[in-house]
Amino acid sequence: MNKTLPEVVSEILTLNGAVVEETGDGCLEFLAPRTLSDKLNLPEHGRLRFGYDDSCGNAISATYDSELFKAMAGLLEGKGKFCVASLESFHPDTGKLLKHLNETVALNNASFRVEKSEIKNISYLLCHFKYTAISDEKREGITQVLINELNLSTATPPENSLLQLQDPVRESTGIDRHDLETLFRASYSAAAETAKEQLKDFTRSLERRLNRDIRRVHEYYGTLRKEAKISIEKKAARGKDRKAGKEDTGPLLKKKINAIETERRWKVQDLITKYSLNIRIEPVSVIRIETLSPVLWINIRRRLGTRSFPVAYNPLIKKLDELPCELCFNPKKPHVICDDKLHIMCSGCFRVCPKCGKRYCGICHGSGCPKCSHKT
Repeated sequence: MNKTLPEVVSEILTLNGAVVEETGDGCLEFLAPRTLSDKLNLPEHGRLRFGYDDSCGNAISATYDSELFKAMAGLLEGKGKFCVASLESFHPDTGKLLKHLNETVALNNASFRVEKSEIKNISYLLCHFKYTAISDEKREGITQVLINELNLSTATPPENSLLQLQDPVRESTGIDRHDLETLFRASYSAAAETAKEQLKDFTRSLERRLNRDIRRVHEYYGTLRKEAKISIEKKAARGKDRKAGKEDTGPLLKKKINAIETERRWKVQDLITKYSLNIRIEPVSVIRIETLSPVLWINIRRRLGTRSFPVAYNPLIKKLDELPCELCFNPKKPHVICDDKLHIMCSGCFRVCPKCGKRYCGICHGSGCPKCSHKT
């Protein structure tokens, strides 16, 4: 629920030990402990006004652009990083979910069948990240990632996802989760991909400007090569007029051309460095969303191996979660199943050895090719 500025300020002061009371004229009267008054540079007793008129007399300004409002940011520093919420969801008919399962689960080299379905307590992490992209210009923004703690499936949440959340109504029990290290590794990877998608126009602009400037460098140094050749040929012609013999200009021209080419390569490398894009991802906040939702357990079959895997209905995006790539954690279809431990991977992460051509699982063999020992 949206709150007014007086309600927000009143709640912040109360949570920090102050006693706050409405005065009836749109102002708040407060009694603050010494520690709080020192942090906010306030008297221990006073009144706050939230408008720009003088109806509250000599009350202290608490508008959005006031010094008090800016000081309150210090009270929130380090807080609000993690919280828990619940989501009351509508459970679609299992039969309808089974019809969409074949569209959701796309395996290139394996098959699957449904083992069972159940209504299960599951949880999602709604992670907010700040990204900073630095090149010749700077871009900043916020990106969101929704990750299923049961199966590591990631998705982009809808814009109104926070409006559906409620305070937790019961203590969470019986919820299966991966360890936090794996969860945050997955969320970081997905956030990086989402940030790249949001920066697509900026990246294209960088590439256009880089190609334009490199083209100009090639044209400039191409002209220098032509001028150097003409200058040396003229010099040789003048020497021939003064002498009866013919002067060999080959070594001199080669030396000059090599110097021009070396400088051209330096200039091109400088441009590549100038337009290179460095993206930094920082976590801002995490909301754990607990809900009751249908889970379809599928049995994945690859050669003689089998593996059970949960596919959950996501009540926030109103459809089944996509299978995750267990290496890059991005839901890129179609997926490939490895031979050894039946890991789920996107086709990009099912590596091909550049030396012997063998395809192998990057999770099972993270250091390199198991056939020829070529290092990755």
